[in-house]
Amino acid sequence: MNNLKSLSMTAAFLSFFLSFASNAEAITGKEYQAVVATAYNYFNGAATGDQKLLSSAFDMEFGHVKMISVSKETGKETIRTVPLKEFSGYFKKATKDTWSANILSVDIVDDKMAMVKLDFNTPKTHYIDYLVMYKRENGWRIINKTFIAKKN
Repeated sequence: MNNLKSLSMTAAFLSFFLSFASNAEAITGKEYQAVVATAYNYFNGAATGDQKLLSSAFDMEFGHVKMISVSKETGKETIRTVPLKEFSGYFKKATKDTWSANILSVDIVDDKMAMVKLDFNTPKTHYIDYLVMYKRENGWRIINKTFIAKKN
C-alpha cells in the first residue's frame, strides 16, 4: 500500500512538474543580449584593432585589466594592473591570424552588473577571460578584465 501511495504521489508530482515545464518559455532578455554584445565588441575590437569598438566595450574612465606577471629578476609572480584605456592601445592593428571566441557563461545581477566568462583562442595563445561589467548611463561597459593565458 505504501508503495502504491508513494508511486501515486510521484506520478502526481511529475505530472505537475511536466505541465509547468511545458508552459515555460526560453527568454533571452535585452540585457543579456547587450552584455553578450559588449563582450564580443571587446573581442572584435581587439582582433581588428578597432579603437572605437574597444571604447564601446571598455569603461575607459574606471576600468582595469589584472594579469599575472613574472619578474624577470626574481622569477616571482605578481599581479599587474593596467588601465583599460592603456590596454586598448595594445590593439592598434588587425591581426593577421584567425582568432575565435566563445562565451562560456553569463551571470547578470539586477540588470546592473554582469560577469562573462569568455574562451578566447589565437594560434599562439589560449585565454580564459572573466569580464566584469556595470551598466551605467552609457550602457554596459567592462570595468574589469582578469584572465589566464596558456601557450598553444
